[in-house]
Amino acid sequence: MKEGELILLEDKKGKKYLFTLKKGGVFAFHKGKILHDEILKKRAGQTIVSSKGEELLILKPTLRDFVLKKLKRISQIIYPKDVGQILVLADIFEGAKVLEAGTGSGALTLYLIRAVGEKGKVISIDEREDMVENAKKNIEEFYQKRIEEIKSLTLKRQNLAEIEEKDFDRVILDLPDPWNYLKKVKEVLKEGGILACWLPTILQVFELTEKVEKEFSKDFVLEGIFETLQREWQKRKIALRPKDRMVAHTGFLIIFRKLKS
Repeated sequence: MKEGELILLEDKKGKKYLFTLKKGGVFAFHKGKILHDEILKKRAGQTIVSSKGEELLILKPTLRDFVLKKLKRISQIIYPKDVGQILVLADIFEGAKVLEAGTGSGALTLYLIRAVGEKGKVISIDEREDMVENAKKNIEEFYQKRIEEIKSLTLKRQNLAEIEEKDFDRVILDLPDPWNYLKKVKEVLKEGGILACWLPTILQVFELTEKVEKEFSKDFVLEGIFETLQREWQKRKIALRPKDRMVAHTGFLIIFRKLKS
């Protein structure tokens, strides 16, 4: 383990604690304290014992851990269960050029950076300066580097209507009114490219699909409307049952293909 790295400790009940390692630092929780210096002597996959005798597993956090446990939120994030659907149904591939409008807190942005790889490009825009600044901090904390060093990412404050760059393989809209930007998407998305829209309510879905049918039927074809529910299970001795809490409805994913003009 190295100073400045994100570290994940997990107790025997599966509760996770995520923080940044710092020489001289102390991690304190209800089952005692653990010196960061002691963790720095260990390797991922080993265990460490707190001052009160609680044994914890040392792990390097996944991106999912970071998003759920550490990401600073200003707005509702797109949950990992939905990110998975977006990456698959929007077919985000290595080397893709992706436009994300509605950065929010940067949860999806982090996954897009990883999916397109070093040869790809992600341009993520948001109208709100506070959103952009918060997303920047989250991305820098996860990658442990300045955002300027992440060559595949451009993050900036901008309205989608102002975007001038074109030839995107994929466009992802996390906006309350995506129907107002269909003309712009038509201009910047490649023929055969995919438009993915994320919307929290079915009334918005209806508004969007109606707009496409009435005014953009020659430009886009609807591939599907999706909702993903996730239920985890737990094992306690001889009992195996669903967990008490379920991540149910979070939003709808609508996928379109751009037609040849």
